[in-house]
Amino acid sequence: MVMGSHPVGFGLAVGAAVCSAVSNLSVRKGTERGSTADAILLVAICNVAILLPIVAVVYYPDYGLTRTSLLSFVVAGVLGTLIGRALMFTSIDRIGASRTAPIIASWALISTGLGVVFLDETLSLTHSVGVVLVVSGIAVIAWLTSNDNAADLSGRELLIGLSIPFLAAVAVGWEPIFANVGFDEGTPALVGLSIKSVAAVSGIAGYLWWRDALPAGSTLRGQNAQWFVFAGVTNTLFLLGYYVALTVAPVNVVSPLIVTNTLFVVVLSALFMPERLERVSWQLLAASAVVVAGVALITVSG
Repeated sequence: MVMGSHPVGFGLAVGAAVCSAVSNLSVRKGTERGSTADAILLVAICNVAILLPIVAVVYYPDYGLTRTSLLSFVVAGVLGTLIGRALMFTSIDRIGASRTAPIIASWALISTGLGVVFLDETLSLTHSVGVVLVVSGIAVIAWLTSNDNAADLSGRELLIGLSIPFLAAVAVGWEPIFANVGFDEGTPALVGLSIKSVAAVSGIAGYLWWRDALPAGSTLRGQNAQWFVFAGVTNTLFLLGYYVALTVAPVNVVSPLIVTNTLFVVVLSALFMPERLERVSWQLLAASAVVVAGVALITVSG
């Protein structure tokens, strides 16, 4: 049994999945009246503020960085942590967390395809079944989303709204390809995670400064900012739980458990989120479960 063999890894992975779900829903609450750009910046700042001191102390004085690993983690941070997160938060603001999370979970499908192309990996029958489940579940979610928003959005707006989480999945799917280059150099996972976070916060801060759109002090003291900071703290706990779990349990145990964050998002949305923000039906819950099952098969067979 998974829990019997790796109880610590099991607990950390499930806890990380819950933290990820809470973080997504906190972003949803904050972006009801707040800015998506503020959410991206504050969550990234929280990541760095919590992770960097831990890594600085734990791995001092040898952080295992090389020029290649540093560059690879910066690229991974720009793709997954900056672009992927920016698109994910935008999608949460547009179509809701309960619809965004299952679509973005397809990043495992993207990574599998990239692994076949760039890392000479192969597809098994189990992989193929997982792919069918992911595609089927996402198709149902897209159909439900289009029906829910048919009266509120034009066809063009709806198409853009659905394409954003798919683009986020592509960005996140590329991240492990570059991160693996850094790991192959011998750089510890938490060090790489910190580099990714620093790259992300530098990128978004630089962009907002260039646009003269950095949040004012009054914005940072508002209620929306409080939701974003809470999202940042829970997102950092998710990252720590995920990466520490990987050090005590196999990937094929941890990753399928992490993907259950999709179900936690849908269930927590139904229990605690107002209907004006999240409309959750049993069809959405069932489709999300199908996506999670597909991603789990892809991960386990990988």
